[in-house]
Amino acid sequence: MEDSFYLINAFTKDPFRGNPAAIVLLNEEKSDEWLKSYAQEINQPITTFVKKDQEGYNLRWFTPVSEIALCGHGTLGAATILFEECVNSTIIQFNTEAGTLYAEQTENKIKLTFKMKSAEPIEPDDHFKYLTNYSIKQLAWAEDRYIIELGSETEVNTAIPDLERIKELDGTGLVITSRSSEPFDFVSRYFAPKIGISEDYVTGSAHCALASYWKDILQKERFLAFQDSSRGGEIEMNIKGDNVELIGDCVTLIKGNFHKRVIT
Repeated sequence: MEDSFYLINAFTKDPFRGNPAAIVLLNEEKSDEWLKSYAQEINQPITTFVKKDQEGYNLRWFTPVSEIALCGHGTLGAATILFEECVNSTIIQFNTEAGTLYAEQTENKIKLTFKMKSAEPIEPDDHFKYLTNYSIKQLAWAEDRYIIELGSETEVNTAIPDLERIKELDGTGLVITSRSSEPFDFVSRYFAPKIGISEDYVTGSAHCALASYWKDILQKERFLAFQDSSRGGEIEMNIKGDNVELIGDCVTLIKGNFHKRVIT
């Protein structure tokens, strides 16, 4: 049986918006080199490889240049395809290097349950002052990435990142954010040049940190957020203890098969 390939747009109801990802359903184990080569060839922000295991499905995520530990929109895409093509139940268990994740098919959307990333304010040194062309209102470290709060959503929209300086940061990248106007609670953008993504379109893992960051500031545990990239995307969030539920839509654009068998 041939491996199946899908192209999806995550965290949007509209084609050609949100964050694109390739979803590949594997019928047999592949070498790491094969997975890296496939992701480079497809050249999407994320390629998610999905393989059935005894307790659910194993997930791995690759950018065009490296494997990463966690990807929200790649997980949403995998859940969408499995609910459409393979699974009769309303809940899927995903087994990953980052731990066990769950996806639930709700009435209109898909809900992912991830561990929340604790965001702790820190004092910026001179290096942080030049990461964008705007002044920092507040800086936080969220386990594996930095968050900078700017003064307005206009500043978030028009910020010019210094990608070379961002590459020098610890962690995966930099989130910029601010309060927003109705219907959104906050807006953000995410830059991750170190892992081959100059700017990500809609980032589930970043919102695991943003939920923690905005919880105390806004005194809320339910949010609607907008990632203000060139494609844009919406994410609903509910904080549940140490976890955060990411809720969103997904559009399937293309489906096909990988015909040319590569020796692994």
